[in-house]
Amino acid sequence: MGRVLAHLVGDTDAFARTLETRRPQVFRTAGWPAGLPRPGELDAVLHGGLLRVPYVEMVRDGEVVAPERFCTARTVAGRREDGWADAGLITALLAEGATLLLPQLDQWHAPVRELATDIALQLGRRTEAFCFATGAGRRGLDVHRDDADVLVVQLAGQKEWTVHEAPTDGRWRPGLAPEPGPVALHTVLGPGEVLYVPRGAAHTATGRQGLSVHLSFTVREAGTGRLHAAVGEFLAAGDAGARGDDLPERPGTTADLLATAADVLRLSRDRLAALTPQELLRLARGPLPAPPPDAPALPGPLGG
Repeated sequence: MGRVLAHLVGDTDAFARTLETRRPQVFRTAGWPAGLPRPGELDAVLHGGLLRVPYVEMVRDGEVVAPERFCTARTVAGRREDGWADAGLITALLAEGATLLLPQLDQWHAPVRELATDIALQLGRRTEAFCFATGAGRRGLDVHRDDADVLVVQLAGQKEWTVHEAPTDGRWRPGLAPEPGPVALHTVLGPGEVLYVPRGAAHTATGRQGLSVHLSFTVREAGTGRLHAAVGEFLAAGDAGARGDDLPERPGTTADLLATAADVLRLSRDRLAALTPQELLRLARGPLPAPPPDAPALPGPLGG
């Protein structure tokens, strides 16, 4: 565990400190990590015929392109199904300046899922993967903030990045950033180079040479809302006695309801007294994926 992050950023302890200081930084990969897709592999997926919305999107001039512009309908087992990616339509839109987005590769591309899982277990935070393809001189999104730390891995072509200072307090929102603040880093990424964009740091990216393709590993972090939710989940979990499962399910009178309410508060206070801030943060950052088994994978349903 942890080999992927080391391949991407080198010294993982130093990178952990970078996460704390929230300063953008560029790294050079130590070779091409196994499982990191080549653009040709993703192109083959687009031509393979099985990719469909919502696992494929397109953006142009900051606006989402309607799926019917780059997808077709099919009849499958007698039913009409919309939203199938059409490689020809996508190629034409890319030539016109649109950006292609392949969301959540970790959900449908097994090698990328293993990479994201390794990063998640190393950092103790949920990690997802998104792929972007942008033509030269084009950008898919205006200056914006993401609610995640992002590791950008350039796969092909070149992309110019401008990253602004990350917010110094927690009173910001993800989305467009019309007032992005001072520039912290300006760089051009080539294949094999990695950029760390801190959570909340306003940024924009523009294709520079050829078709620029990059993979973004988004490392999610808990916010105040998630901490509140984790408290509720913690109280709902645990053994039956701590949850108060032995209390009457439907107290009949107002007096009975008040007595049961007092018992619920007492049990909750007892449980919360044992909950540390560190454990609450760990719970709020989860759930994390299970580590891959050491044993060879079991055959699939079709004998693979």
